[in-house]
Amino acid sequence: MSGTKKKIVAALVGSMAGVSGLAVSSAILAYDAIFPRYERPDYAITAGQYCYDRVKDEITRKELYYPSGKVKLKGYYYEATEAKGLVVVVHGFKSGSDNYLPITQYLVENGYNVFSYDCTGTYDSEGDSNIGWCQQLIDLDHTISYLQRTSPYRNQPLFLLGHSWGGYAVSSVLSLKSGIRGVACLAPMNNGSTIMIEKGEQYAGKIAYSAKPVFSTYQRVLFGKYVEESGVKGINSIDVPVLIAQGVDDKTITYNEQSIMAKKSEITNPNVQYYIGKGLQGSHDGIWHSKEALLYQAEVESELKLLEMEKGSALSYEEKVEFYKTVDHKLYSAVNEELMDQIIKMFDGEL
Repeated sequence: MSGTKKKIVAALVGSMAGVSGLAVSSAILAYDAIFPRYERPDYAITAGQYCYDRVKDEITRKELYYPSGKVKLKGYYYEATEAKGLVVVVHGFKSGSDNYLPITQYLVENGYNVFSYDCTGTYDSEGDSNIGWCQQLIDLDHTISYLQRTSPYRNQPLFLLGHSWGGYAVSSVLSLKSGIRGVACLAPMNNGSTIMIEKGEQYAGKIAYSAKPVFSTYQRVLFGKYVEESGVKGINSIDVPVLIAQGVDDKTITYNEQSIMAKKSEITNPNVQYYIGKGLQGSHDGIWHSKEALLYQAEVESELKLLEMEKGSALSYEEKVEFYKTVDHKLYSAVNEELMDQIIKMFDGEL
């Protein structure tokens, strides 16, 4: 544990009666372990158009760096022909901007410029780790500030779209930023400061609540005012359209507990729309993929397992590379056009 973390532990122990230094340091180590740095996957053995090299002949982008606190984030700007506005696409946890290239491409093809970025500690951005749940909200706050003061972005109608962790960020940031015309939240968690305990309860039961005082205090030390923000608070702070899409079988951000949808009764914004994913599209990532894509994903996984069964052992790296050359990457990652068209219609209505 670094000298800075030791000082944090000492400060937390001093402020929390009856909690030992060992308990505090163990909880902090457990928290930090969830947020390492995430690098790009090996695309040679990864299916889907989640890699720019696979779409660069169809969509072009400009790359840049800009500040978010003490780090620089890698940003990506995609321009549409006769663009109607600018959509900031915000990625989920354990992923980066390129994981949402199918969504980005669909938006561009339907007349919207797109700005996306890798959050702190992810892919091409600086940072030794993701830091914690509220970091994506901080990075989006800084990103919007950068866009609103910088050409050519500042004069464009501004919209937000985020998935999961990104869905939490695009909804929560509404309490902090003005000038946003519309927001789409796909499978969004509601609260960056409570999700740790909520996920802990999902897997470990009520015992997870024993760590709540440490986690709550530690996150306040890390993120300050940002721990007060939530999706519902942000949505209720404005009157512009917001679309919330959630799958009924989502195991990552559960429909009835961790999602913004679970807080539907608390939403007062009259311009909120809902999209419920069911069946194949009822899962966390399934919500934004087409049914054909989801069926094909299962087929690819089945074929890979069959090859391993026929061989009697796991495939070598070289064998995997050859297998993934046969995958139809475009089909594998195709978007849910019904959902995307609802989002685009909502954005179009605010121009």
